[in-house]
Amino acid sequence: MKVMGSVGVSLILVGELLSFVHILPWSQFVFPLFWYGYILLVDALNQRLTGRSPLRERKAEFASMLPVSAFYWYLFEWYNLVIQNWVYINTPPEVWLATTMKIVSFATVIPAVCETAELMEGFAKKREGFKVRPLLPAHWHLFVFVLGLLLSLLPLLLPRFFFWSVWLGLFLVIEPINDRLGRPSILNDWRGGNLRRAVLWLLAGYVCGFFWEFWNYWAYTKWIYTVPIPDMPHIFEMPILGFFGFGPFGLETFAFWTLLWGAKDAKG
Repeated sequence: MKVMGSVGVSLILVGELLSFVHILPWSQFVFPLFWYGYILLVDALNQRLTGRSPLRERKAEFASMLPVSAFYWYLFEWYNLVIQNWVYINTPPEVWLATTMKIVSFATVIPAVCETAELMEGFAKKREGFKVRPLLPAHWHLFVFVLGLLLSLLPLLLPRFFFWSVWLGLFLVIEPINDRLGRPSILNDWRGGNLRRAVLWLLAGYVCGFFWEFWNYWAYTKWIYTVPIPDMPHIFEMPILGFFGFGPFGLETFAFWTLLWGAKDAKG
């Protein structure tokens, strides 16, 4: 796994070079370099920290993640046709090439968040302090599901006011389904007063969010935000309030992948 980690670092360094010294057309394609490099590097860190390599030990799962991840992020791209919170600039003029690069790039989203959650799990392995009193009533499923549907539809009906609920609605729709199917559920954890899984996936969302914004900021081909909120400090391109959405996105990613893949490799 040292080799994989070295390859990951090399890909990231090449991406950095092409971000700061624009060499066209190659500087249009740095996103996959960063994120496939990131996945390889974090997998190597997981191997070193816990003795587990998700990429090597769960090959079938990771192979499935790639196309599913591309579809998953396209859900938010389709929302963005209505809410118009971000636009891409300096993309390749050829439609086929721009679309291919998007698919290849979007395929990294779920693997990156899952690898990062595994890393957070490794850091938190022997620590306590995630237990609290139960946070949800026993019969939470219907209320949460209906609330999730509402928050999923409102961005399409009132995008100016409910653009933010895109990053929460899907999570609330899927969580009751996961629990009814007997699969891991963050909200069912809350029902038992256990915050561990939620904290780990929130952190994974924020860690990935930081690097998404960090690498995007200097890239030639990048996204910029058009979020309808008052002027405020930014974290790279992202308005600071918008950055808080990366945590819920981590939870949403956990719920979505658990729904599709099942309980076999979920960690609590």
